[in-house]
Amino acid sequence: MRRLVALALAALCLHGAQAADALPEVPEVRIGVLAYKGGDAVQQDWSYVTRHLQASIPGIRFTLADYDQAGLTRAVQSQAIAFAITSSGHYVALEHSDGASRIATLESPWTDSPRQAIGSAIVVRSASPLHDLADLAGKNVMAVAPDAFGGYQIAARELQEAGIDPAHDFASLRYSGFPSQQIVEAVRAGSMDAGIVRTCLLEQMVARGEVRAEELRVITTRPIPGFRCASSSRLYPDWPFVVLRQTPPPLAKKVAQALLAMPRTGEGYSWTVPSDYQIVDELFRELRIGPYAYLNKLTFETALRRYWGWMLLVLALLVAWAVHTVRVEYLVSRRTEQLRAAQHQQRALEEQARQRQATLDHTARLAILGEMASAIAHELNQPLAAIGNFARGMARRITAGRLDAAPLLDGAQEIATQSERAGAIIRHIRAMAQKRPAHSTAFALADAVEQAVSLFRAAHPQANISWRHEAVSAAPRVLADPQQVQQVLLNLLKNALDAQVENDHPQHPIGVLLHRENGACTVAVRDAGCGLDAAQMARLFEPFFTTKAEGLGLGMSLSKSIIESFGGSLSAHANADAPGLTVWFRLPEDTHMEVDKETP
Repeated sequence: MRRLVALALAALCLHGAQAADALPEVPEVRIGVLAYKGGDAVQQDWSYVTRHLQASIPGIRFTLADYDQAGLTRAVQSQAIAFAITSSGHYVALEHSDGASRIATLESPWTDSPRQAIGSAIVVRSASPLHDLADLAGKNVMAVAPDAFGGYQIAARELQEAGIDPAHDFASLRYSGFPSQQIVEAVRAGSMDAGIVRTCLLEQMVARGEVRAEELRVITTRPIPGFRCASSSRLYPDWPFVVLRQTPPPLAKKVAQALLAMPRTGEGYSWTVPSDYQIVDELFRELRIGPYAYLNKLTFETALRRYWGWMLLVLALLVAWAVHTVRVEYLVSRRTEQLRAAQHQQRALEEQARQRQATLDHTARLAILGEMASAIAHELNQPLAAIGNFARGMARRITAGRLDAAPLLDGAQEIATQSERAGAIIRHIRAMAQKRPAHSTAFALADAVEQAVSLFRAAHPQANISWRHEAVSAAPRVLADPQQVQQVLLNLLKNALDAQVENDHPQHPIGVLLHRENGACTVAVRDAGCGLDAAQMARLFEPFFTTKAEGLGLGMSLSKSIIESFGGSLSAHANADAPGLTVWFRLPEDTHMEVDKETP
């Protein structure tokens, strides 16, 4: 039983399907509509068109599809629709890009002429101080979109002619998209200073009771005969009914005939012959948008036509610059040769000066050594006499047969000690007397001072030198020529001793102090001489100035130049607590050597 019922049901279903296949299929023709007031308003505003077309052209089902402008463009390009109802500006763009054509133009109850039906209304609050386009500079403005014809592009043309650039002169420019009513709401709420919408939108919202007439107004209104809405711009043709490239011509002809024959609706809408949209084309060309956006892409030909005067000026400037460059290069070349010759001469003079300075420096060292020679010779006599005495004593012990090892060993060790003492004195003298170029090296300043003091003591046994240096964590090192630094110190010690002898204080201690502070090492020599008056202090470091009867006046000048050549300084001042003078020199500490030394 169940099997029979199932077979019966299957037979009924198959018969029903065959009957359905036998019915003729009604073709669907889609009409795309630009939904500037939102998708819900499309059916309400345009359903009269599909009803009339279906009544006039039997056998075809006409349907409406709402899009924003970008979506409608994609629908045209993908051939998803056969016809379109869109703004005048969007139509002209589709005409250039996709071969669309108009077959009718909308007749609106808001205007007497479909050729003057669409514009831009710039809406502000009634109490707003804005009245002209120029007042919008520095204000917050909202528009529909950059490609919205009535919702931005028409107003942009008017603003450009008024000398206002929306992209730069507004405090802000925001785009709301569709529906356009939200722009009116933003202005009424006070979040925006002004809003750009298509004409008649404000009047339609007032008629529907969405806003009160006294709340908002349109600025820069233009009284246009036959147009019953406030406009901030010139007017353009009303919306066209557009046929697309792929739509069959017979169908397009029937639709055009039906639209032109359609009676005016109760609201006053109808269709008439297509208007001339050349004024829209002119707007696009003037703003360089839509089909004329390529004008913003500068090519050589367009640049030549547009800027030939400036190009000629630039070419003249380039020629002048080339001539100037050639002349400057010639002058620079000639001047370079002159400078090269001058530099060569300068280097030769500097070399001569260095040689003279080296000779003078060597002469000064020899002069110091000459003054010390007799004292050094006397000092050498002591180790030499001791060596002779011990040698003769050892010889006598050997002759007498007293060959005890201990006395002979003591004598030999004493001879070695005295010979090393004499050798050290001779080495210091040879190093000081040697003529050689200055050579900077890092060395322990305390060791150099110690050697110079020892040499001076050997040359001047009567000198009482009190030498000390402040205890520091590491021996201070400087970058200089140690022999020249010792030469400076010997000169200062000799001057100090001479001053004390002249002041009858030869045995008074000569203080030598080494201390370290602020990244520099200072060596000070303090004497108890007669000192210098203010005039003598002012000339202390001048060449050939001396207070000695037989002095050359070169020691202090040479000492100053030596110290300064290593980045240091040499100075002097009178002792504050006792007679005499303190002379010191300061050399920068060689911190790099300390870092290298401490680095494991």
